[in-house]
Amino acid sequence: MAPAQEEDFEVEMFFSEEETVVSAARHEQEIGMSPSAVTVFTREDIETTGASTVPDLLRLVPGMDVITISPAFTAVTSRLYWTNENNLYLVLIDGREMNLELMGEPPWEILPISMEDIERIEVIRGPGSSLYGPNAVAGVISITTRPVGDKTSTFLGFSAGEIGSSHVGARASTRVGNWGFSLNGGFERSGTFSNHRQESKRVYRVRGTSEYRWSRSEYVLAEGSFARGDGALTTGGMGDVDGYIASAAVRLAYESESLRGRLYWNNNWTDMRLTTTLDYGGIRLADFAPAFIDAHTVDGEVQWTPPRFWQPLLLITGGGVRLSWLHSDEFIDGDTYTDTTSPDFHQPGITHMEVRAGAFVHGEVAPADWVTGTFGLRFDYNNISDTFLSPRLAVVFQPASGQFLRLGVARAFRMPSFRESNTHIMVEFPDESPITGPGQQDFLEFMSKIIGNPNVDNEELWAFEAGYLGRFLDGQLSVNLELYCNLHTDLIFLQTEITPDQTTGLPDLDESILTFTNSGGDIYVLGSELTVRFKPARSVMLLATWAHREVFDLNTNRPWDDCPKNLISLGGRFQTEAGLVGSLYLHSRSEFMDRWVENPAGLMAPMLVQHMDNMFLVFGRLGWKIKTKNNIQIETGLKLFLPVSPSQDPHFRVREKGGIITLQGKNLGGEELIRVVTAYLEGSF
Repeated sequence: MAPAQEEDFEVEMFFSEEETVVSAARHEQEIGMSPSAVTVFTREDIETTGASTVPDLLRLVPGMDVITISPAFTAVTSRLYWTNENNLYLVLIDGREMNLELMGEPPWEILPISMEDIERIEVIRGPGSSLYGPNAVAGVISITTRPVGDKTSTFLGFSAGEIGSSHVGARASTRVGNWGFSLNGGFERSGTFSNHRQESKRVYRVRGTSEYRWSRSEYVLAEGSFARGDGALTTGGMGDVDGYIASAAVRLAYESESLRGRLYWNNNWTDMRLTTTLDYGGIRLADFAPAFIDAHTVDGEVQWTPPRFWQPLLLITGGGVRLSWLHSDEFIDGDTYTDTTSPDFHQPGITHMEVRAGAFVHGEVAPADWVTGTFGLRFDYNNISDTFLSPRLAVVFQPASGQFLRLGVARAFRMPSFRESNTHIMVEFPDESPITGPGQQDFLEFMSKIIGNPNVDNEELWAFEAGYLGRFLDGQLSVNLELYCNLHTDLIFLQTEITPDQTTGLPDLDESILTFTNSGGDIYVLGSELTVRFKPARSVMLLATWAHREVFDLNTNRPWDDCPKNLISLGGRFQTEAGLVGSLYLHSRSEFMDRWVENPAGLMAPMLVQHMDNMFLVFGRLGWKIKTKNNIQIETGLKLFLPVSPSQDPHFRVREKGGIITLQGKNLGGEELIRVVTAYLEGSF
C-alpha cells in the first residue's frame, strides 16, 4: 500500500461506526440486535473526543447525568431519580467489579487505569441484573482495557492546566512468541476549583499484565494492579470524607470460544475521617473519629456456551461466588457493643463479612431472519438482604435492512452497601461538648444503632422498554429512539428525625432516628432518549442527543421536582489528512431542586434545599498530530472544560451539585466549577 493510500485508510477507519456489542448479552452481536439500549465508545472515539476522564466521556451518552462534585469525586446516573451517590450503575473493568462494598460506588478518580489504557467502553442503559446481579439497577458500564498488540509499542503522555491540574501516563507492551506483556502507570494531581494551591486529589496507579495465547480466541491472563487516591470524597447525605483510598488487585482469566473464567482478589484500605459535625442547636456534641478500614474481596465466575443442539437457539449459562470481609478497629459493631454478655461489650471494632452467590441462564432464539427473542433469568443470594430473581424478556424485529425495533421488560435490584447496612462510626467528644461522664457512653450506644441499618433491604426495579435504531444514507446517518417506563420501589434514603429531650434540650437518644431505611418512597419514571449521528464525510462526525425524564411518586402520582427533566448534547469531531484534529460539544441540563444539600449545622440538622438553574458545559479539544517515517506519532494541543450559567452572574461558574460557602469560608456540598484549559503532549510508537 502506498503511503498516501495508507494515510487515507487511517482517517476513514478513525471514524468508522461501531457495529457490535458484547456486554448486553455476554457475547458479540450486532448492536441493533442487542436486548438493551447500548452506547459503545471505541478506542477511536476515546481519542477523538478528547475526554480526560471516563465520566467526561459519559456525558455523550443520551440520558446520562454526570455530576462533577469536585475534582476528586464525580457521580453518574440515568433513567431513575437524580442522585450524587453514584450507586445505580455497575462498573466493570475487564469483568472485575469496581463498586466497593463500603460505599456501593465505583471510585471513578481512583480506578487502576487511565484513559490511554482503555480499548472500548460499553454502556448498557437499562437494568442488567439478569446477567450481572446486584447493583446493575440502572445499567452496566463495561470497560475493556487495551490488549497486548502483535508488535512492541510504547506511549507517553503529559498534560497540565488550570486549577493546578497535571497528568502523566505511560504504557508499554510487547510480544514474544505466544507470550504478551504490558505495563501501564500514571500520576495525576489537581487543586480545587476555587483554589488551585489547595490540593483536591493526588492519584497514583500502576498495572501489569502477562498473557499466553494459543490462538486469537483462547488465552490465559494474569494481571496485578495498584492505585491510590488522596482527596476529599462525598458520601451522599453524610458530608465529606477526608483521607485516602488505596487498592491492590490480582486477576486471573481464561477464555476460549465456549468457556470463560476469571478469579480475582482485591484489597482496599481506607484511612478516612468524616468531616461533617454532630451538632445540635448550635452546640457541638461530638466529632467523628478517624478510622482505618481494611477490606478484601475474592470473586470467581465461570461462563459456558454449550454447543447448539438446535441452530436457531443460543444458550449461555454461568455463575459465580463473591466473598468480602472488612475490618476496622474504629467502627462500632452494632450487635456486640451494647450486648452485656459479649466480651466486646462497649469495645470498638468490627469484622464484617458478606457472601454472594449467583447463577444465570441467557437464551436467544431466532425462528426467522427478521425476529430474535431473548430470555434470561438470574438467581442471587447474599447474607445481607433478601434473595432475588432477575428475569428479562426482549424481542428484536428487523423489518428491513438497517432497521431494528426492540421491546423488552426486565427486573433488577440494588443491594444495600456496608455504609447503609452496618456503618456505625466511633466519635470523639471535644472539650466544649455538653455530653460528659456516663452520658458519653450513652451517646456511643446511640451511635451503635444509627446510620447503618441491618434491616434495610434491596431496592427493586421493573423496567419496560421500546427502542428503534435506523441507519440511512448507506450508514452515514443513524437514528436511535428509546422509550422507557421504570417502576423503582423501596428506595434507600437517610432518614433523620431528631427529637429533643424536654429536660436537657439535647437530642432524646431513645426517640431520635438517624439511619438508612427503605423509606425513600416508590417512584415511576417515564422517559425518552433520542440520538442522531451523522457522518457527512469520512473525517467528520456530528452528534445530537436529547433525553427527557419525568419522575412521579407511585403512591400520590405527584411529580418530583428534584430531578432535571432534560439533558441535551450537541457537537462533533473531525480529523484532517494534514493531522489537525478537534472536537467541540455542548452539554446542557435543565433546572431542578436539590434537596440533599449538606447543612452547616451538622448531620443532625435537616438537609437544605437549593434551586439548581439551567446550566451548560462546553468541552472539546484542538490538536495537531504528526507521524514520522520511523512510525513515531506525536500529538499536542489544548483541551477545554467551560461551565456556563446563562441566567446567573457570574456566567462561567456553575454547581452541578448543590452547595454553599459557610461564614468561615468552607465549601459544603458540590464545588463551584470554573473554566479549565489543559495543554497536552502525547507520543507513541
